Amino acid sequence: MNAFTRAMKGLAAIGTLALVTGCGSSLPPIGEVSGLVTQDGKPVEGVSIEFVPVDGGRPSMAVTDSEGRYNAIYTPDTEGVLIGKHTIRYEVHGPAPEMPADSGGEFIPVSRKPDMGGKKKLQPSEVEIVDGSNEINFEFVNG
Repeated sequence: MNAFTRAMKGLAAIGTLALVTGCGSSLPPIGEVSGLVTQDGKPVEGVSIEFVPVDGGRPSMAVTDSEGRYNAIYTPDTEGVLIGKHTIRYEVHGPAPEMPADSGGEFIPVSRKPDMGGKKKLQPSEVEIVDGSNEINFEFVNG
């Protein structure tokens, strides 16, 4: 076996070992983010919130539940948001349609967007995420 073949086999073994054992966390620094979305002090269900990093990078997403609460996710299996400044984008979907008790018929969901009372905007529109836990509450205000 020549020196080149031995070197290639050695590199292949190191590469396989790295794949099997992993090379540590490949996630950038993220902070946990949760909070509440309200309008006139009442929770708003079905609000999709996107945390978009000002300096670039993968955005995080969140959707409010029936109590207006959310937990942001960075990837499908990782909660959190990149540390740093973010602009906020959002969409209001309203509560999810209920599935019919009788599954024999065709189900056509009906949109149930909440009445936002005219033009509203979500505040704050920019946030800064720090390491650790971040509680960020949003409020719909007249726009």
